[in-house]
Amino acid sequence: MITITLRKCTSENNRLTKSFEGDEEHPVDKVYEGVLREAADVLRPKIKIETTDNLSGYNYVEIPAFNRKYFARVQCLQEGLWEIDCEVDVLSTYATGIKSCMAIVKRTAGKGMINYYMNDGALYTEQRQVVTYHTFKKSKDYAKLGTESYYLLVAGGSYQS
Repeated sequence: MITITLRKCTSENNRLTKSFEGDEEHPVDKVYEGVLREAADVLRPKIKIETTDNLSGYNYVEIPAFNRKYFARVQCLQEGLWEIDCEVDVLSTYATGIKSCMAIVKRTAGKGMINYYMNDGALYTEQRQVVTYHTFKKSKDYAKLGTESYYLLVAGGSYQS
């Protein structure tokens, strides 16, 4: 006997911890028990369920016998016969192991999460546009040398690794 739990996932596929919801037509979980009539691939099982329930709103499957969680594409083959094409959700399946790992993260996507003390060869910079105008007055001291002097300093550049 195998147990299959259908759920409606509201989270993005790349989230470690998924959120689920339900409404009156589709409760949070719909559980079916049955027997596999043919061999099923553990990573990409295709499961057929015969039921009068409307399964079109479900997009997530848990199969405890396989120790895996799956993204699901549900389609109605004929009235009362549904095919669920599953693809393993690696993040949720192994979430407990992933959460318990200790790691040094070299790069992060979030701003303000930079580790300036990690010697990884990366140069972290901050870009600001600053424009300053100064008007210089002529000085009697410079006029004594016989030429007028003006200085213009422009600083800029970029770094790419």
